[in-house]
Amino acid sequence: MSGLQTAEAMLEAAEADYDVILAKVAAVDDDGNWILNPDGSKIIVEDSRATLRQNNDGSFNGLATVGTRYVVQQNRDCIQYALDIVGASAGDAVVDTCGVLHGGRQFFACIDMGGLIIDPTGINDRLERYLLVHTGHDGKIAMTYANTAIRSVCNNTVTLGKKTAKSVFTAKHTRNAKLAVDHAKEVLGISTDWADGFKTTANEMLATPMIAGSRQFDRLLNVVLPPKGNETSRQRSNREETGSVIRRLFTSSRNAGGYGYNAWSAYNAVVEYFDHTRDAEPKDRALASMTHNSWVSSKKSAAEEYLLSL
Repeated sequence: MSGLQTAEAMLEAAEADYDVILAKVAAVDDDGNWILNPDGSKIIVEDSRATLRQNNDGSFNGLATVGTRYVVQQNRDCIQYALDIVGASAGDAVVDTCGVLHGGRQFFACIDMGGLIIDPTGINDRLERYLLVHTGHDGKIAMTYANTAIRSVCNNTVTLGKKTAKSVFTAKHTRNAKLAVDHAKEVLGISTDWADGFKTTANEMLATPMIAGSRQFDRLLNVVLPPKGNETSRQRSNREETGSVIRRLFTSSRNAGGYGYNAWSAYNAVVEYFDHTRDAEPKDRALASMTHNSWVSSKKSAAEEYLLSL
């Protein structure tokens, strides 16, 4: 959509303004016929519930089965909790992205919190600050809020600091999420702590020289693309080709070509590959990038750890 929007406008545009309801689970056969007791009563699975997507036209879509302690948190509530965490009123136009995945089983949004300037006296690399919201209606994904930053010139998502408690907060669907908002504010350190820590880490990388053909860069590729002990020639060729792609991204104007040959540009090249360039379905790339404990986030964390050790 054009520019920042209200939560209501984004939910409607993303078709994420549906309700999720809980229903009892009854037994049916493969043809969809009820399996009945001798007295004609339906067989109910007492220790399970089903989550259903209630569409605006009155129809329903089955989402998943969950436990009896599961509490539904509607999409609109999750985004409102996020606005409460960052201190925004419901009418403020601060929602940057919003959408659903897997037929409504998962919901995500990004709340804009303004920008950070990395190395203000030098390259002036501006990164936007966001609060990422990610939740599921399938009983598998807890309601998650995470600090993240995106360099506005190339939309590289960055996960620096996600390993610390001050950057990720989760609330299970079996608890009162409203009671967790104040705790989330404290854990996330929205106002100053996370931003200060992020800038310190980014500036440290920025001050660390890095050349595309150096042994240090080769080691970085081995960290994020470790060779397998019994890899085939095809696997080795694919790994080397991926390494070449990351090297090209590193020297591009979006990274070292615009922000210098340093560890910061190297980190962003790695992130750009996993978030935008690797061969995968766009939804799969997005989901792996915004899930803080995914294999992609682990790769980013490994790259961060290595680069900060230099």
